[in-house]
This record gives sequence, structure tokens and C-alpha cells, in this order.
Amino acid sequence: MTAVDASPSSLSSGPVTLVVPPAASMVRVARLTASSIASIADMSIDDVDDIKIVVSEMITLLIQSGNRSAITMRFEVIENALTVEASTPASSLDLGRNDLALATAVIAAVSDSHEIAFVDDRILMRVVKSNALHPPAPTP
Repeated sequence: MTAVDASPSSLSSGPVTLVVPPAASMVRVARLTASSIASIADMSIDDVDDIKIVVSEMITLLIQSGNRSAITMRFEVIENALTVEASTPASSLDLGRNDLALATAVIAAVSDSHEIAFVDDRILMRVVKSNALHPPAPTP
């Protein structure tokens, strides 16, 4: 039997990129991908659930705000945290919309940090969720 290194540090060799069409049915695919990566990174069940909520909110927001083009998601485990980035082409981003405010409030409640921006005709989102089971080492 061959042992597989599934420790959080073994995932730091590079990101996983997922490109999905802008369809609500694709939320399941992205949530499954995110939860699999979080599980491999040995995140707690609560952290995995939080990541799935984040991914749902990100994709929903990008479908509603984008120009109906593919959504690119990037998942990476770095220093005991899972970073999720998502983007899609768009003509603008209205940060004052109620649905956007609600989505960002939900993301803020379940993540350690989050950002949303409109750059080069793309909506860019970035969320970081720390691994509660493997917190970063304290700095001296």
C-alpha cells in the first residue's frame, strides 16, 4: 500500500483552478471542489461548511453581476489557510446594491478576510479562511 501525503503543507505546491459557466447549477460543482480541497487540507467540518457558503455567495454574486461569461475560481492552501479567488468579466460593479451588501456580509461572517474589486473589466473576489485545526505558528 502506498502512503499519500495529504497534509496541509503538501497542498502548497500550487493552486487548483476551476472554470465554470455562469449557471446556478454550477454552484454544486464549485462547492464540491472547495470542500474537497478544504478536507484534504485537514480543515474542520465547520471550516469546510464556511468555505462552501463562501463559494456559493461568490458564484451567485458573479452570475448576477457579470456579463454572463465563464467564472474562474482559484483555490490555494497557503500557510494553514485556504484562499479562494473568483472572477468574471463585467461592465461595472455597483457596490451599493443590496444583494451585493448581503453577499459580502455573509462572506465576512464566515471568513477571515475578503476583498471585492472591479479591475480591467473584471469583478475580482478574494476570500481567506484560516484552518482552525492548524493555526499559524505564533511569530516571535
